[in-house]
Amino acid sequence: MASPLTEKEVNRLVQLLNDEQSEFLQSYLKQSKKSKWLEKLAHKKGVVLHPDTSIDEAWDQLDDWELKEILDGGYGNRPYKCECGMALRFCYIVHHRKENKTYRLGETCLGHYTMMSAELIKDITNGFHKIDLERDSILLRYKQGWELPSVYGRLPLAEELKTQIVIGLPLSSIQESRIEKRFKQQLIKIREQNKWHRLAQMKGHHPTYTFQPAASPVSHSTIGLITYEEAISKYQSNIDAIRQSSPKITDLLMLRKYNHLQNMFKALKQGELVDESKLLSHMFELLYYLKLY
Repeated sequence: MASPLTEKEVNRLVQLLNDEQSEFLQSYLKQSKKSKWLEKLAHKKGVVLHPDTSIDEAWDQLDDWELKEILDGGYGNRPYKCECGMALRFCYIVHHRKENKTYRLGETCLGHYTMMSAELIKDITNGFHKIDLERDSILLRYKQGWELPSVYGRLPLAEELKTQIVIGLPLSSIQESRIEKRFKQQLIKIREQNKWHRLAQMKGHHPTYTFQPAASPVSHSTIGLITYEEAISKYQSNIDAIRQSSPKITDLLMLRKYNHLQNMFKALKQGELVDESKLLSHMFELLYYLKLY
């Protein structure tokens, strides 16, 4: 994985995300760190957790110190207080399940209160560092215009991954590796099918379809930035048809395009101008997919 981004670089790249993407990324990182804490603690205690074990069931087995939250006050700030009184930038909120007590601790006091070994705490924080590198991977891919491999659209991915894809947030290299490993045989089959389909098209065994939208042709010379009023006057019937048929959209790539289309119209309603060619591209692909042309 690439070198870690500086805090300034992270903040700059996060500004490129919309609210939905930013909130999802923060939630994903928090949950990943909670899971890493649980995984390391279970390993050190010799508890084997089944892959299908829920978080609550896992904590019932461990019955130990549970990580609730990690608060970050931001670069140069120390707005939080440790139980010892020290001002903190990073505050670990941990809950002792047996005592049913919650503590706000800095990294130094974390070992004193929890009685975790320095080795275990180091393992946990190293795991957190890897999660931050995964965040950097997602942000850099977003900036670079990463595209989802089309074969992934045919996989039964977890709902969280589907949401990440649909809202237009790239998968990290780690997430991609997990997908490739978990669905190895299915991906081999899909890619082989795609290969033979392309070969058949090249040999003329199957017709190559060129989509011709039912709407009136739009001259490329007239395509540029468009306002909300112009978009509605030109494409209202097509957009309504897509929205009415949206429950039929199951392909992840098409769901992502539908989400992009919705975001474009949100921006238009707020008075922003949108690239008409991009709007048309998403709209016509969805019309074709939904067989509405």
